[in-house]
Amino acid sequence: MKKILFSVLLFVATFANALSIGDSTPTFEIKDQFEKAQKISADAKTILVAGDKGTSEILRDYISAKDKGFLEANKAYYVADISGMPSLISKFFALPKMKKYDFSILLVDEEQTKSFSKKEDNITVYSITDGKVSDVKYIKTAEELNSVFN
Repeated sequence: MKKILFSVLLFVATFANALSIGDSTPTFEIKDQFEKAQKISADAKTILVAGDKGTSEILRDYISAKDKGFLEANKAYYVADISGMPSLISKFFALPKMKKYDFSILLVDEEQTKSFSKKEDNITVYSITDGKVSDVKYIKTAEELNSVFN
């Protein structure tokens, strides 16, 4: 019984503050890999959230294969949750690698990560219409990413 109660509470705590259909896009500042504060604009169309290394690699490879300015042209944002990564790993390995990319990766901290729902081994795709979340789906492959942008 305690395990069930704990699981329910963990689920509620994980998704209680996460964006859902009808919610406005976040207005808080999120720093990118260059430590530049950014905000998700009101005219955003898509927010892509990677919650682990595997989904980050899929997103990175997909966006890297596109023309420079792909995210901007599609009014899309790439959000990476590195809050669980040890600070030494992020500082000396992950961030230097991310700085080589020619696109912005918004890096959420422990508090901001609560605003985005994540499902293990899935990229969370928020579709935005008129500044509000119109759809939330979870995808696993680059092929599925193609369907988001076509």
